[in-house]
Amino acid sequence: MIEIILAKILLIDDHQLFNDGIRVLLSTQPDLVVCGQVFEEKDILFAVQKHTPELVLLDLNIQGRSGLEIGMQLMSSQPNLKVVILTMYNQPKLFEEALKAGFHGYMLKDSTTAELLEGIRAVIAGRKYYDPRLVKQLSPSISPFKDDFALRANLTFRELEMIRLVREGLTSEEIADKLNLSLFTVKTHRRNIYYKLGIGNVAELIEFASRNGL
Repeated sequence: MIEIILAKILLIDDHQLFNDGIRVLLSTQPDLVVCGQVFEEKDILFAVQKHTPELVLLDLNIQGRSGLEIGMQLMSSQPNLKVVILTMYNQPKLFEEALKAGFHGYMLKDSTTAELLEGIRAVIAGRKYYDPRLVKQLSPSISPFKDDFALRANLTFRELEMIRLVREGLTSEEIADKLNLSLFTVKTHRRNIYYKLGIGNVAELIEFASRNGL
């Protein structure tokens, strides 16, 4: 029997209906558990110390206080804690500030369930996850993707991640398993990558990745 290791997640959002909705959604996932919910700014530090979460989903506005400030304090006091912004604010300026501050993720509240779970699992696995809609609006000087060619080719975060995994030698089936995606979705991403880069096979993709430091 395979043992499922649960990832503990703390929800911080002062909108109780939304906070409860995310708790219900995550409760259906066998590898995720909501260890606590916070609705007021004064309870955040105590909740983090009490529940010792691996990841915090944090709104950008908690009773009038900046979620960026709260998140930076949490990351400073809890170095192993992963902090992901989950907000309604689709504003490049706020996203840029979150990037510069070192947040592990930035997702929007109008994301699909699949996108939310993908982002959470990516961060838990040690990667960063930023909503592709915001990444596309960044200037190259502050983009989390430093490769100019990748930017010019309009590669998304997921496509760049896929390229790196292919370079590591993973098959489409292994990538699907690692990223919790369907095989069809992985193959669709790979077709899009080939089209954007003007290449036709794995060897050319690996050569591109090596040449551009991916």
